[in-house]
Amino acid sequence: MLFLARFILKGQSQAALVAATMAVLGLILPPAAWISAAAIVLITLVHDPKSGLFTMAIASLGAAMFAFLIFATPQIAAMFVLLAWLPAWMSATILRQTVSLAFSLQILAMVSLLAVILLYMMFPNFGEFWREPLDQMVTQLAQQSNDFSLADLKQTEDWVIKFLPGLFVSSIMFGAVVSLLLGRWWQAVYYNPGGFAKEFQSLNLGKISALVAMTIILIAALVGNVFTVALASVVSVLYAMQALSLLHAVIRIRQVHTAWLMVIYLIMFFMPHLVVLLILASFADPWLDVRQRIAKSV
Repeated sequence: MLFLARFILKGQSQAALVAATMAVLGLILPPAAWISAAAIVLITLVHDPKSGLFTMAIASLGAAMFAFLIFATPQIAAMFVLLAWLPAWMSATILRQTVSLAFSLQILAMVSLLAVILLYMMFPNFGEFWREPLDQMVTQLAQQSNDFSLADLKQTEDWVIKFLPGLFVSSIMFGAVVSLLLGRWWQAVYYNPGGFAKEFQSLNLGKISALVAMTIILIAALVGNVFTVALASVVSVLYAMQALSLLHAVIRIRQVHTAWLMVIYLIMFFMPHLVVLLILASFADPWLDVRQRIAKSV
């Protein structure tokens, strides 16, 4: 993907073109939306926040035109500005001003937690928009399977609908984090080779953040209502990044072949419980300093 970064850095018009085309492609292939926002991140980091905003404005016009020609719905451009580009631009702006990846992610998590609270307060029936397609899926599944009754599936559907605001916000947050990291990596490749690896592998969200996150997850586990689970999903995204940082750091310190990273990622895909264990390790890291302990044992 470095050829894209090279093209983006040629100018704001080129960056806007990448952002717009990838945004529209993201409607079919969701990861393309992360690349779209990463173009905004790269321009913001390399130049300044105003340049990022100007690129967003041009890209919005381009995305609206493409969306109108392909889907006859130019409103898609506004959707991407609000849901994909703005969170990524905000995070990139904070990162540029503070040069702290941890602080940028913490602010993004705080904004996401606030978004969850506001969604549940202002739009309590947010999930009902997806009731009809979910009803169709549940009915088909009940007809095709003897393992689940329609009543049980309906109960699960009701829970999912109530949880959708949390899933919605945590998904947007995850995309913003991926876009921020991708844009930061692109920047490092051209202006600070090797800098991104050091920055990401040393990521430490600190004791206060860990205590707040553990409190939210503990409350969600004890109370068990959908709202607390939605809040827990947001902090889980944050500490999944901390866990991956710790994993990459351990691989480097132990001087294990990087191919093992791919193996571990595949294992995590088929065994999600491993992700939970890594997140638990990331909670303990601010006190145990896992990286330093492993470095001393090498």
